[in-house]
Amino acid sequence: MSERDSPEKAAASVPADRLEPDALSLKALLIIYLPALVLGLGAGIALPAVPTLAKSFDVSFGVASGVVTAHLLGNLAGTLPTGWLIDRFGRRSVMIAGPLLTALAALLVWLASSFTELLVLRFIGGWASQMWLMGRLAAISQGASPQQRGRQVSWMFGMDNTGMLAGPLVGGLIASAWGASAPFLAYAIISLCALAPTLLFPDKGPQPAPLARAKSGPSTALTVKQIVAPRLAFFGIALFAGLTRGPISAGLLYLYAAFAYDLGPAQIGYLATGAAFIAWPIGFLAGWMMDRFGRKRTMIPGFGGVGISMILMAASAVAQLPYPWFVAIFFFAVAMQALTGGSIQTIGADVAPADGRGRFLGMWRFTGQGGAALSPIIFAIVVDQVNYSSAFLFTAAAALMVAFLVIFKVPETGRATISTNSS
Repeated sequence: MSERDSPEKAAASVPADRLEPDALSLKALLIIYLPALVLGLGAGIALPAVPTLAKSFDVSFGVASGVVTAHLLGNLAGTLPTGWLIDRFGRRSVMIAGPLLTALAALLVWLASSFTELLVLRFIGGWASQMWLMGRLAAISQGASPQQRGRQVSWMFGMDNTGMLAGPLVGGLIASAWGASAPFLAYAIISLCALAPTLLFPDKGPQPAPLARAKSGPSTALTVKQIVAPRLAFFGIALFAGLTRGPISAGLLYLYAAFAYDLGPAQIGYLATGAAFIAWPIGFLAGWMMDRFGRKRTMIPGFGGVGISMILMAASAVAQLPYPWFVAIFFFAVAMQALTGGSIQTIGADVAPADGRGRFLGMWRFTGQGGAALSPIIFAIVVDQVNYSSAFLFTAAAALMVAFLVIFKVPETGRATISTNSS
């Protein structure tokens, strides 16, 4: 393996003149966290309008569910092309195009006159939602030092999730006052507001375009094989982490509670609120821990804890333990899952190669989100064909596989953090 292909070299390198601000600075708040919060808020505002809007076209439940699937497919499909666009045109162009395309798709949803239009626009909206996040992730990967990346990446995704949690309440009020499609108009306006920091603070980092470089000399851009082969174990981590994420992020534990314990909407709402209160601070703490103690020392207990919680959930299902036991195990699982929050994207930012950073991040997010999309499907199939406990054990195996790969197959990607703290 050549030196320039080495993920260890990419992980350990620290820019001499850092282009990204400190994680706790005002500039980081303005260019990283605030836009992530605004875009998440817009998506959250649109969320409660989706089922009502789909239903308004007089389609069946199965057909109406396509509006959710279309958005997820667009989100997944957008990863690889967005990575190529970052390498070809620069991340700033992508970070501008993403909110613009999001706003346009949301505006057209507000004006949509057929269910087919709605499906196409939801797919485009899912694609566009990748663009700003991947552009900023590429900027952090290049311009932030290792002792800043964990917090910047985790807190960026944490602010996005915060907006998603807060948005539905606002969206429900807007829909009640102005109609089912009105939240999408609000989403379009809010998406445009997220452009302001990118326009006000130009990205001064070098953003080479491989095709342009080829005109003046031999291209140093890595091939797909050179990007993936030295980092195969890292891609394995991304895949299994995605498979681990499904039961909690897709709400399958709530579905299990509804069937196993006959919970109603109010009780599930209490569980979801409690989960949000637990996950929110732990997610932000995880970013600090990755920078302070290293990626591995945060990920191993996190994914190991998720594996243990799923084994306990399987035992609970077999023994048919009372509801309080489920609640305790559920909140333990939520806490451990929150501890892993942002870790996969952080190590992706750590090991992204300079020549082909965008393409790597596109493949990286495609792998992780592909696993996250498959996980609920596999979980449901296992439940139908076998039982609940086997489905929980499948998730436990995926989580423990991540811990195994982190322990035995990959180096500490935050080496600069470890050396700094030990000196």
